[in-house]
Amino acid sequence: MNLRMLVKVVSLTLFIIVLACVGPSCGLRGDGSLLGRPLRVGVVSWPGYAGGIVANNGFKPNKECIYFKNHKQTVEFVLLEVPAERSQAFAKGGPGGVDIVWSTVDYWANELPGLISNGVKSRAIMQVDWSRGGDAIVADESIKSIEDLKGKKISLVMYTPSHWLLEYSLENSGLSDYDQKAIIDNLVGKDATLDARQAFKDKQVDATVVWEPDVTLALERPGSHKLVSTETANNLIADVMVAREDFIKDHPDVIKAFVHGWLDGTTEAVRNPDKVVQLLMENETLYGDMKDPKKVKDTLKTVKYADLADNTKMFGLDGKAPLFDELFGTAGKAWVRRGYITSQISPDQAKDIAFLKEIYTVSPVPRPSEDRLPSPPPITTTNITSIKPVDISFLPGKSDLTPEAKQAIDNNVALLAETNSNAYIRVSGNTDNTGTKAINIPLSKARAQKVVDYLVEKYKFNPGRFIVVGNGPDKPWPGLDKDSPEGRAKNRRTDVEVVPVR
Repeated sequence: MNLRMLVKVVSLTLFIIVLACVGPSCGLRGDGSLLGRPLRVGVVSWPGYAGGIVANNGFKPNKECIYFKNHKQTVEFVLLEVPAERSQAFAKGGPGGVDIVWSTVDYWANELPGLISNGVKSRAIMQVDWSRGGDAIVADESIKSIEDLKGKKISLVMYTPSHWLLEYSLENSGLSDYDQKAIIDNLVGKDATLDARQAFKDKQVDATVVWEPDVTLALERPGSHKLVSTETANNLIADVMVAREDFIKDHPDVIKAFVHGWLDGTTEAVRNPDKVVQLLMENETLYGDMKDPKKVKDTLKTVKYADLADNTKMFGLDGKAPLFDELFGTAGKAWVRRGYITSQISPDQAKDIAFLKEIYTVSPVPRPSEDRLPSPPPITTTNITSIKPVDISFLPGKSDLTPEAKQAIDNNVALLAETNSNAYIRVSGNTDNTGTKAINIPLSKARAQKVVDYLVEKYKFNPGRFIVVGNGPDKPWPGLDKDSPEGRAKNRRTDVEVVPVR
């Protein structure tokens, strides 16, 4: 072999080696990142995604950011405001679609069964925020309570967190199943939250259910107000990021980089809210149109960015019961009840906590402590958002909890107290009109106290959050004859009322 031929052979060998090193076995490749291209992440306009946006220094893929400098992955955020387009992009996958997409625990319970039936197995990989006022039912001045929604027109985007906030509020109200269904059947569905908001501003509907920044914009309608929001129900709506199972399996290093980078970005977002405002206004049209940085900054108060402690509580990284399972299961039951899905998916099929667990194992953190509320308001306060009547059985003349009573509390009261952690819970005992008031009023209060004691002991709630009332026979159910068998049965109930902090 002459020298020229030897040079050609060596050059060809080196070229083959270089080509080989852009494959998976060589780590960084393509654009110099783990995936070889930007990881595509679908989001909507919402202040809670600040952790990821700050980690990426905006929406566009770049290398001057936490994601690349600390975790060797470029990321591209894609704004998908219409849920149908979001679902299509996720089903398609990147680079033509998206690799990871936003969801909420309740939305995921509705969406996942359909994805699985179409062969798109997927899992939630992390929590990114809590809605803490960012989701709300905004109503006109004629609507003062959830019960006042009867006969009204409400705009929202179906099956989204907005829909869930309404469903949950209806289910935990004094409205009958018939009245709840009538409200749902009369909904005005829209393609995007900005359309639902505009229908309300144009007075085409009486109320709307939207999320920020559309809550702020909807309140521009004169006389409007927040009827219910996640400021009170602040453990109800949690945003999560979800990924396809095949992508998780093929690119675990990329998923790990994404999760870790987002948590790093969350720390920076908390430290530098002005940076969050700047990036939102530069990258999202809705925020840019608001023009006023102070107004944008105010929307940041409506969310809590989820750190590792929040993820520990949500996914049970510490080995304790995960809140995800409770929220996912409760939402799934509601969607089945309305006929939106035919069957529920097990929470274990809906999440993959391996990446969070790896981070937690290295740096374990305790769960967030329950917020301490100021002294409870007077027991006579009328400032309530909902009244949920619960049938809790007691033996005649007794206040001790039966096994059936405990099950009723577990099924109907515990999650209501958990999700409305920024509110007082007033537990009011009631009796029928048999026997004397002198006996029934203290008996009804003793029964209400037993309910509270059980919740505090089993679920470790702050006892200062509860208000105990004994009504005896003085508050019969409206519209029923208190002397009839039906009326007396309805009056032997416990009312669970949500009293917001004002």
